[in-house]
Formats: sequence, C-alpha cells, structure tokens
Amino acid sequence: MNQEDLSNAIIDYQVKHHVNDTDLAFASHLSVEKVHSMKVGDGEFTAEEINQLYDYMAANN
Repeated sequence: MNQEDLSNAIIDYQVKHHVNDTDLAFASHLSVEKVHSMKVGDGEFTAEEINQLYDYMAANN
C-alpha cells in the first residue's frame, strides 16, 4: 500500500471507532508521533511499524 492508502486507512479507522491519534497509538503500542507521522505522511517509520498498525486495525475492526 502507498502512503495515501495508509493515511486513508488510519483516518477511516479513527472515524469508525471514534478514536484519536493518542488512543490509536496507545492501543497499537506505537508512539503518538509515529501514528501521526503515518497519517500525515511525514517523518520516519518502518515497514514493521506500518504492519503493526495495520495488524491492530484489522484485528479490531
């Protein structure tokens, strides 16, 4: 998936579940900065961190 798909997936999940970056970060065991960076497409994050977030969102959808 590309950056736009990642951003959209995060935003869609947050809207559907009424969570903000902080809530999503806490639940997925990532830092708030990482989640925000992934959402806006800025900053550094690894493929492993992206997969960790996708796995959490898929398991809790």
